[in-house]
Amino acid sequence: MSFRCVDISFLKEKCLKLKKSLKHDNLLDIDGFDLISELNILREIICLENDKPSDILNYIKRINSFPNAYITYRIMLIIIA
Repeated sequence: MSFRCVDISFLKEKCLKLKKSLKHDNLLDIDGFDLISELNILREIICLENDKPSDILNYIKRINSFPNAYITYRIMLIIIA
């Protein structure tokens, strides 16, 4: 499934679930609501022919922005590997 085709409500549900999973006591690795916003912006601006997670992570690194999305993609790629 293409990154641009993911349903917004599905995306929101998964971002908030990830936020909860990465929470330790009152410390958060990501902000779920910021992550939702970052991914929505990325969906609009990303212009990659191939939107594999590794390509999206490289794009995020290249533009040096979207810190919550950066952490999320790094975790996702570690888990997949």
